[in-house]
Amino acid sequence: MKFLKDIKRCRNLLKEDRKKYWNNNKKNFEKNLMKIINSYKIPKPWKIYVVAGNFISNKKIMPYDWDSWSATLLICATKRQNYEIMLFFNRARSEFLSVPGLIRIVTHELKHVDQLIKNPSDEIKSKINDKFSEREEKEVETEVDKLPKEFLEQTALESVLYCYDNYGCEWMTKEEYNIFMKAKKEKNINLFINNY
Repeated sequence: MKFLKDIKRCRNLLKEDRKKYWNNNKKNFEKNLMKIINSYKIPKPWKIYVVAGNFISNKKIMPYDWDSWSATLLICATKRQNYEIMLFFNRARSEFLSVPGLIRIVTHELKHVDQLIKNPSDEIKSKINDKFSEREEKEVETEVDKLPKEFLEQTALESVLYCYDNYGCEWMTKEEYNIFMKAKKEKNINLFINNY
């Protein structure tokens, strides 16, 4: 799959100057999003608009907060009004990620695009019916889970390291957490990086 070959390069960069790595990813965030989105075939007459931003909040949103979600929203779906979808990516959650680190998040939203294109009226149902919304999410996650596991691992690795460098810890398995704690104790985060 496209972008899989970039993972090795990203892993090496993570061992070097992570501050520079995070800054480069933030600087190129929109470009990185569009690399992935442009590799996706959007059927005519549909148009996709991409918005990258932060929520205005009275607290700083961390990458692991519930308020760090992204979204796929139907704008319109008629011949007269056009066929338009907006993708929103929350910078707090994703701007520090590399292209391979973004694959899982962007693919998740693009699978929602597939759902909207297939049946636009389902967008309304998903907003007012929790069971329907859960079914839609499960369908998307089932598709996203078919991605090579390396993409999920890259998202998790970069998220954990970014939080380690800036805030603290994020989600991990018990085994990963133990390796992380050993790396932290020995002041050698490369032990954790090498585990992936």
